[in-house]
Amino acid sequence: MTDDFRSAANTLLHESAADPWAWLTPSVYECARLVADAPWLGGHAERLRHLCRTVTADGTWGQDGFAFNATLSATEALLAVAQRREPADEVIERGKARAVAGQGLRALRDWLAPGGRYAAGPPATISVELIVPMLVDRINTRLAAAGEPELPMPAGCATERLAAIRADAAAGRELPADIWHAWEIATPVDSAHPYAGSVSCSAAGTAGWLRTASDPGSPAARFLEELQRHGNGLVPVAAPIDYFEHAWMLNTFVWHRVPHDCPERILDRLESELGPHGIAGGRDLTVDGDDTAAVVNALLCHGRTAGLDGLLTYWAEDHFQIYPGESIASPATNGHTVSLLHRYLAERPEHGERYGPVLRRNTEWLLDQQRADGSWFDFWHVSPYYATVCAVEALSAVDGEPAKAAARRARRWVLDTRHPGGGWGVRWVTMEETAYAALILRGSTETGVAEALTCAEPVLRDGVVDAGITPLWLVKDYFAPIRVVAAAVLAARQAILTGQRGA
Repeated sequence: MTDDFRSAANTLLHESAADPWAWLTPSVYECARLVADAPWLGGHAERLRHLCRTVTADGTWGQDGFAFNATLSATEALLAVAQRREPADEVIERGKARAVAGQGLRALRDWLAPGGRYAAGPPATISVELIVPMLVDRINTRLAAAGEPELPMPAGCATERLAAIRADAAAGRELPADIWHAWEIATPVDSAHPYAGSVSCSAAGTAGWLRTASDPGSPAARFLEELQRHGNGLVPVAAPIDYFEHAWMLNTFVWHRVPHDCPERILDRLESELGPHGIAGGRDLTVDGDDTAAVVNALLCHGRTAGLDGLLTYWAEDHFQIYPGESIASPATNGHTVSLLHRYLAERPEHGERYGPVLRRNTEWLLDQQRADGSWFDFWHVSPYYATVCAVEALSAVDGEPAKAAARRARRWVLDTRHPGGGWGVRWVTMEETAYAALILRGSTETGVAEALTCAEPVLRDGVVDAGITPLWLVKDYFAPIRVVAAAVLAARQAILTGQRGA
């Protein structure tokens, strides 16, 4: 059995090493932005067909609860196709585009009507307060041209800030870095491109910056062309984020004792990219505290040298930030930092005077973030099972009753929230959330754990981890990092089938 798990883990790692992008679910939001803003880009026909064939019976795109941004984006793109005269759009009949857009409009009118599902505000995704008014404005411009009633603007939209950003763009002023990933919200700008290739790893942002076909040899055009070819026309919400994929998989295998042999080229890549302020999730992204902690831990656990000075850039007196100055802190990130600091000091006790106080305060902060029901929650992920597994992994190595009591409360919460048929999920049972729940329970002898894990094993064994899994991670749109989820499922299955004891 150990050899089987080692083989499966190594397969994932070798696939990741060979993939410069990372394997993510395709994004309807991003694909639709390319349909609207870049009909000149290769793969346009496949993206347009994808929008028409993935609309659901109720006129939305995506699964229940995850469909708002995608439905806005797809509806606006299909309205554009129905109204313009682009030769590239002729792969479908204009009437078909108009009919599918009409389905989306009916769903949006229902959602945004007084008392409707999203009238009081859209779901919380990154830059949603700017993206939603941009899309509603664009839809309303098209509706006005057709003499149709406009959509109401949902509450919570930063319409004044959007107007200011567009004014700055029109004046050629540099746009703030925190909207680079959503550059599509602005009008065309003449300011310098922020990076040599993509705009913050976003196909939509890069196409929004270009707006018209540029020299095919330009870095931005080359990025878009290579990305769409990699996905046979479809694109994810962010790419490349290969450093993120490498580090999350490796740490999952280390934390949960999954035997594996990491390809040296992964470690070489991470080590070479780790700079004085850390590392990002992929090239063209801003360096951040979460990826820095994860990469440093992965390197140290696999025999490479890495220091903590870059990580301390993100220290904010009692916790680590993802980005300096952020207003909302991430418990998942601080689970990663507590794990890293504990491991680092266990292997290098001579650094205790410098890093020991940081670890103590960071641990106290993480304990304070536990919610009354025993879970933790993080704004980067829909499910509290993700933040909770990050916290429990960290606290399992911490001595003292507070950490042990917090872990017990977390396990009780997991047991109390299991679905009747086995498995876990905040909306429905998913393989990803079931894997996290099983890893939280790993090694516990508490009443009910063995039976719960027995029921969870078929969920993990019989499901398929591919592009059809439920997207639970949040940026501009919902997405799933498929290999990262597969690593968690593998670790959970091993823990269940081998009766693995907790760390």
